[in-house]
Amino acid sequence: MEQLKQIVIQQLGRTLESPPDFEFLSEQIQKVTGEYLSPTTLKRIFGYIPYLGQIRPSSLSILARYAGYNGWQDYQDKQHIESGFVSAKRIVADELIIGQKIELAWNPNRECMIEYLGEKRFVVLHSQNSKLQIGDRFTATQFLIGQPLTATDVVVLRNAETTLDTYIAGAKSGLTKIELLNV
Repeated sequence: MEQLKQIVIQQLGRTLESPPDFEFLSEQIQKVTGEYLSPTTLKRIFGYIPYLGQIRPSSLSILARYAGYNGWQDYQDKQHIESGFVSAKRIVADELIIGQKIELAWNPNRECMIEYLGEKRFVVLHSQNSKLQIGDRFTATQFLIGQPLTATDVVVLRNAETTLDTYIAGAKSGLTKIELLNV
């Protein structure tokens, strides 16, 4: 389902970061398929709002039709490959210069600006709605749009300095924005 969501975002041509984005997607789906998916249902599917239930197959079929498939079953039938090459926007830590900054975003409405420290280490410079806070440090090898951020060896600078094992950002729908800023 994560790959289908990325296909939908690509077809839409914009990220899903706020309620108006989901309203826009709902309108586009209706224009393309003639079928209606509410913005609330889309928020649940894309992880913008928490949802513990199961997404209806009929909703997934509408989303799959918007993405160019005949429905959810057709999409699933064509996704039987478990591994393969990914051609998505990415930033690789080994290719960065110390001091370079990266803006990251993930659902629901999480943002973070980080700075490269060298040796695959980063420090958080800005944080909005994230458990990663300003001053936290972590290791990451790459940032890939549509895939979760795996931050290892996290050092939290609140209260007393604490090292955590691993932090996952965007576990359900992956990173929605990765942007390398000019130094």
